[in-house]
Amino acid sequence: MSKVRIAILGTGGVSSAHARGILANPDLVECVALCDISDASMHERSEQLGGVSNQYHDWRTMFSEIGDRIDAVDICLPHHLHSAAILDALAAGKHVLCEKPMCIELEEAARIVSAVEDSGLIYMSAHNQLFFPAVQEARRMLDAGFIGKLRWLRSQDCFAIRGQFGGTWRGKRELQGGGVLIDTGYHPTYRLLYLAGSRVAAVRGSFGRYAQAIEGEDTASVQVRFENGALGEILTSWAMPMPYQTHQIHLIGEKGQIFGSDDTLFYLPAGFNEPARMQVPHTGSMDSSWAQSFASQVEHFAHCIHGNQRPLHGAVEGYATLEIILKSAEDADGWQETARLQA
Repeated sequence: MSKVRIAILGTGGVSSAHARGILANPDLVECVALCDISDASMHERSEQLGGVSNQYHDWRTMFSEIGDRIDAVDICLPHHLHSAAILDALAAGKHVLCEKPMCIELEEAARIVSAVEDSGLIYMSAHNQLFFPAVQEARRMLDAGFIGKLRWLRSQDCFAIRGQFGGTWRGKRELQGGGVLIDTGYHPTYRLLYLAGSRVAAVRGSFGRYAQAIEGEDTASVQVRFENGALGEILTSWAMPMPYQTHQIHLIGEKGQIFGSDDTLFYLPAGFNEPARMQVPHTGSMDSSWAQSFASQVEHFAHCIHGNQRPLHGAVEGYATLEIILKSAEDADGWQETARLQA
């Protein structure tokens, strides 16, 4: 089986974790090109990857000059550039792995879904936390009927960030696409969708800004009603830690509860007072579930390309995740004035 030749578009920030995922799969993938406006960040990523000589400031030039040596792209660009990069890559005949969010507008998302369907290429949303052992085991237990019909679930990711995003692209709504919800909150949103296993019927949102000098929200609480009857909640923040003694995921069904984080999961059948604690180790050589999730993501992407298989989350799920985020923002319209008064 030949290696998938990948070009990384955007070599700052999260691309370091993506590069580690590539390095963890040397028999499946190799990075053959880098693209960024920053020579310094490309140099740093090249050093991490053991030396990548093909370096470009423009992906269109890259496709034109060495497109025949590239099978796929891994997009790690700022949010507002995702749509153009995805569409150009598909037009150039390249498979796509794209960091969250897929894009920042639903009209863009619809064009991407259509372009993926027309291309016959693999598009994978880089929803790495789907590969957390606790998330995978919770889905398996839910499908196996351990807690019966799902009634309620929560997915959350909160931390009090030390720095400020105000002076970066994340602080500007036109570049970020919003605030914390479309960034860190994207993870609990796609986890919620994955575990609910249902289309969304309705969304409500409440936003606040407490610590970050940004145009968007730094805290978001979202309520989701699913077509299968389950009620869902999303909590995300850059202004406060996770609520004490709570977990990344929590599911309640008619026959019990499942809750946990990373590689630890708890199972509490109805009628029992204490949950059973399960350690669900990740498979792989990485030093944490977080790091391993990127390695597993790259491995899954490569297998989908070789087997022409649909990825765990593709363009349709990218659209659905963005739709929850943007509809909750629309429902929370007017929160900016409330946040101003609280400041």
